[in-house]
Amino acid sequence: MRITVRLAFDENAALRLLNWLATENARILRSRPELPLLYDTGVVYRRERSETWSDVICMLAQGWEDCDALAAARAGELMARGFRALAPGEGGYATAHALALDTIHAEVMLTTRSEPDRPGLYHCITRYRVGERWHRDDPSARLGMNGPIDPAVRRRWARARTDLHRRAT
Repeated sequence: MRITVRLAFDENAALRLLNWLATENARILRSRPELPLLYDTGVVYRRERSETWSDVICMLAQGWEDCDALAAARAGELMARGFRALAPGEGGYATAHALALDTIHAEVMLTTRSEPDRPGLYHCITRYRVGERWHRDDPSARLGMNGPIDPAVRRRWARARTDLHRRAT
């Protein structure tokens, strides 16, 4: 289904909608535990011609997305899967695993290169809190926005393919 919403741009309104999408992704991921984590899927960053905000199902089917859907997918999986969504080397991993957090407070955060009160280029990342500490994750950067895909993500893809092959045989 394709739904188009046109808004006069307001940064706070956009952020509320992106965080609604993250919450919807969390709901989807809780109801479909077989769905993989973002960094295990093979989904990559790709710039869009026109702004489309996709849920995790549409993103997986498409195989790519830009920063808005990637950040909302990552935030959703942290909310839905908690410590299981973090891998060694990611911020808060040790604490989240030690506490066995079933959910992690996460949200989409906007960054920009423009001056205050002037339109500019916005970028979405994921911000999450483990214990008292906030961490940031930039799924777009890790999935190829500024160059090569993060080597840790490539290793996860390889492990996921191996696991899938083992289950099939």
